[in-house]
Amino acid sequence: MKDLLTLQAEYYKGLHVSSIKEAVLNTPNLPLSVIRKEITLAGARAILVIAINELVSFFNVGKTMNDVQVALTADLIIDRFYYLKLEEIKLCFRNAMASGKIYDRLDGNIILGWLNEYDVQRDEIVSSLSINEAHEQNNNSTGMFYGEYIKHLTERSENGDEEAKELLESHQSFIQRMKSNDKEAAFKKWKEEYYGRTKKQTT
Repeated sequence: MKDLLTLQAEYYKGLHVSSIKEAVLNTPNLPLSVIRKEITLAGARAILVIAINELVSFFNVGKTMNDVQVALTADLIIDRFYYLKLEEIKLCFRNAMASGKIYDRLDGNIILGWLNEYDVQRDEIVSSLSINEAHEQNNNSTGMFYGEYIKHLTERSENGDEEAKELLESHQSFIQRMKSNDKEAAFKKWKEEYYGRTKKQTT
């Protein structure tokens, strides 16, 4: 944490993970929310600005980001992806460098899109790890269906199992985020169709 206060660029440069599983399981438990709490919003923003500027420097595009856009994107990442670790942010961005398609444009919307894609992959892997853990604990050679897994977590949570409670809350939070994303997508589609109809009526 001390290095985050004084050597932010060096700290970010030293982060190395090769997979989502490694980032989630084998790195310090320092999500953005903890970093923001311990070193202030300005400190969390500063290291994300370093991460985003690395992306900006990597992609040679005609339409790029200015300092204000970079700072705003950093704030949006802190607000929306507060549960991700810096190792995960870097892994997501490095994957984007390797295979991201930007078509001569880089902006906050594209970067948030990459993080959304990473988040979906992350939840799938975390859920898989949780199911495997429950499977091993119960020595159930036939596996566990989704409904059984949720029921199992609920029972453990009701019996005072804090780990099961956290897993269940994490899953419910993911479902709510997915519902929220669906609503946003539906509203965006409605808005586009509405303004499309309005434009036709006025022409």
